[in-house]
Amino acid sequence: MSHAGREMKIGYTTPYGDNSPTNSDSDPSRLDYQQFENLATAYWQSEVLFSALELKLFDHIEAGASTLQALCTAAACKEDGLYRLLKVMTRMELIGENNGNWYNSQAARVYLVETSPTYMGDFFLYRRTMQEKFHRLTRKVSLDDGLIGKKDCRQFRAEDPYEDRNGNYVRALDRLAREKAKEIVGMLGNETWELPILDLGGGAGALCRRIVASLSPADPQHSGLDHAAAGVLLDLPEVIDAARQIYPNETEWVGIETVAADFRVYEFDVNRQFGLIVMSNFLHAYGEMEARNLLEKAVRLLKPGGKVLIHDYFPDRLGCNPHKGAMYDLAMMLNTYDGQCHEASRVISWLDAAGIQESVVLDLETDSALILAGGIRSRDHLVPLPLQWADIAISEGFRRAVPISTDKIATAPWVRLKCRYGCKGFGKNLQCPPNGRDDLETQRLLKSYRWALLLEGTPPGRSFHQRLLRLEKRAFLSGLHKAFVMGAGPCTVCDICPGEGACNRSDLARPSMEASGIDVYQTAKAACLVLNPVQKKGQYVKYIGLLLLE
Repeated sequence: MSHAGREMKIGYTTPYGDNSPTNSDSDPSRLDYQQFENLATAYWQSEVLFSALELKLFDHIEAGASTLQALCTAAACKEDGLYRLLKVMTRMELIGENNGNWYNSQAARVYLVETSPTYMGDFFLYRRTMQEKFHRLTRKVSLDDGLIGKKDCRQFRAEDPYEDRNGNYVRALDRLAREKAKEIVGMLGNETWELPILDLGGGAGALCRRIVASLSPADPQHSGLDHAAAGVLLDLPEVIDAARQIYPNETEWVGIETVAADFRVYEFDVNRQFGLIVMSNFLHAYGEMEARNLLEKAVRLLKPGGKVLIHDYFPDRLGCNPHKGAMYDLAMMLNTYDGQCHEASRVISWLDAAGIQESVVLDLETDSALILAGGIRSRDHLVPLPLQWADIAISEGFRRAVPISTDKIATAPWVRLKCRYGCKGFGKNLQCPPNGRDDLETQRLLKSYRWALLLEGTPPGRSFHQRLLRLEKRAFLSGLHKAFVMGAGPCTVCDICPGEGACNRSDLARPSMEASGIDVYQTAKAACLVLNPVQKKGQYVKYIGLLLLE
């Protein structure tokens, strides 16, 4: 399968697996900028840890202040700011959240709660005192004692004139935009739209320029292309001025008209409409009410059947860096008047209310995502079916959902022996050995499917099982008639299993993976999911389930 022309490596790595930054970022075979972005923003994560320790959030949570209101009172914090911080801490897996109640991760309880005998919070805060010395690293290494920093670093001094700072800001963001634009245009596949294009807040025009350059005059919708009006770039006057300085050659502006204005107050001619409206890193500059109003204003400029393309950091998307959207929201809180990263689901609800009720979310291979809305030709050519169902599984409450080809699902004869010799529940549940299929029967079953979803969740077992059943039913009703789930551990449908005879609830009962001879550890490893044995009582427990789909 392909993802907008790129191979999707099922069972190796996806936006829904365990892809938080690790030492794999240092892989010398990589050829992308994301590893350097991860390094450049690594201090964001350490500052979150330091703030959480300074506010004693781990201590307050451990003491029972688990709700937002209780934590605000205990830590003397502002509700909005604390909520945004807690969301980042959750994404970083420092804490967890369940129905509005936060709890410490098992590692946080051991090392970040002051009453723990192995508390290390004061040591981590000591690390923070070393930051200032690291800021002097360039001077320490350089032969020039008067060097403030590298040449590029000197372009971002707060004391410089606004015009210089703005120019350097636009140039820096254009570097990123050019890389993102290549990826975005590549993901759009066979999507088409009428002209002209309106790029709102597009900076120096990298995305608009890339889209215009990709248009084919041979396409019926682009025939008779008027290069003077293919795209319209609207941004603040000082941004447009900086863009013209960055790209002084007029050939860089072929097909692009610039409008130097603030979209909040600017009004286009009443008859002017657009086939595609682009909002890249635009909505996060505004609070929820203003962002929604600006989106609705943009939608009113669409031609009938027009489309909206929104590129942003969405806190509810996992992507290659699960914490980045929530972390970027903190950056907006710290660096703008009322900026906020809005959840993709929230933005889609605004589009629905504005009359655009067909949307698809696309996670980039880097750390942001797209929403393409309105008149989409086919969801399937934009997002492969396995990734669509991974997305649905996450929305159903699974912690992770990873597509895996069925030939990566490991079976072995020794697995059921672990049930016979080592499990005191052996023979006491109708869905466990000696009942059920062995590894050879399971292998035969797997050959009738091409792919599946490996699903990670947490106790209680009955809730996990019910979630599996809901997902199976949803897949079946969507037309995937072969949908079938396997659970984790003994069947939990009945309070007491008769242990012999016929199952009383075969409509709800499902076999577990291990009871069917599947090596869950090896299969999880093939899908890049981390799964280790629980060594002590009270340690974090993961449940792994399987949804076979076709």
